[in-house]
Amino acid sequence: MKAQELYKQGFDLARQGQYKESVELLTQAINLNPSFPEAHMVRANAQTLLGNLQGAVEDFQKAIDIYRARGQSQIADMLLVRLNSLQNEIKDEQENKGQPEIEDEPEGK
Repeated sequence: MKAQELYKQGFDLARQGQYKESVELLTQAINLNPSFPEAHMVRANAQTLLGNLQGAVEDFQKAIDIYRARGQSQIADMLLVRLNSLQNEIKDEQENKGQPEIEDEPEGK
């Protein structure tokens, strides 16, 4: 199967909310054509929804790199906003790990 066909199927699965299956097909498409920025973008979105933020960051970065190499900096800049947002989300999660939850004051005090 061609990368474009796998991408289309993966895209359709993502639209249906079948993110795990989508990631699997998009990974196959990317393995066939590593310079397929749309496949990286859709897989990044699916990985975000599955909670794999680091994988999503890597996919967005790869798509950005491909678009910049092609001289499509406007698309790359739009993706950079999403990438920065994800990186901030990861940073916030890491900062909040290990901190004890604040308990409410017991009633009557």
